[in-house]
Amino acid sequence: MDIKKKLSTAFIILKQKGPAGVWHTIRQKMVALTSTNENEIIFETLQHSITTGVMCDVGAHHGYCLIPFAKAGWQVFAFEPDPDNRSQLLENTRTHSGVHVDSRAVSNKTEASVPFYTSNESSGISSLSAFLPSHELTNTVSTITLSDFLLEHNLDRVDYLKIDTEGFDLMVLQGVAWEDVQPTVILCEFEDAKTQKLGYTYETLADYLLGKGYHVLVSEWHPIVRYGEQHSWRGYFTCPHKLHDEKAWGNLIATNDDEVYKNLLKRCKPKSDLRKE
Repeated sequence: MDIKKKLSTAFIILKQKGPAGVWHTIRQKMVALTSTNENEIIFETLQHSITTGVMCDVGAHHGYCLIPFAKAGWQVFAFEPDPDNRSQLLENTRTHSGVHVDSRAVSNKTEASVPFYTSNESSGISSLSAFLPSHELTNTVSTITLSDFLLEHNLDRVDYLKIDTEGFDLMVLQGVAWEDVQPTVILCEFEDAKTQKLGYTYETLADYLLGKGYHVLVSEWHPIVRYGEQHSWRGYFTCPHKLHDEKAWGNLIATNDDEVYKNLLKRCKPKSDLRKE
């Protein structure tokens, strides 16, 4: 059955975008699978402490990160403002009744009309910020803070907050009402090349989470050669951590649960910061 679905999806893409579109989709999925090691570790860790929970996936793309949680019975709120990505997301999650897809972008302000940029380099770098020459203004989107969203849906907990907004990860965190909700685990992305023009750096993001009482692990990747291609991973490190390369990018895994942190340490086996690589 899964093979039939994949063939059907490939045929639709072939009809709409030609052979190049099929190859681009395959390449994107390979990159996504390679880049979700952090997400897999979080899923496996939380399976031991939370049977079913609430996940907010901010920048859900095609849904590869949320699907394991949806299959496990979690309630998932997925945000994807890019229409093309959202269409694929809806197709990939149509059999999961616990997944709720929202077309809004998430930020530190709730606004009605905000410029949104896409690039033909990769479907994974749609953003509220034009950080590449290839970015084009393609439409406007509404934004919402997580605080306002949780009020909308009468939610008083988030067990896992995954953020991948191509530069706006700090703004998403700033939109959380921390006095009311403290997500058990947070996964967010850093890359100074995207965020310095927005007024913050990797260290700003890490310090923000540390200041909220979270343990933070750094998953550092070598500098990106080209968006949309497979990337090279360096390793896990405990925070505070000085990046080996100022152009590095990666993800922060943060938790406010001591037991979850111990289990993450066992799985990630962070390296000591010896700088001999």
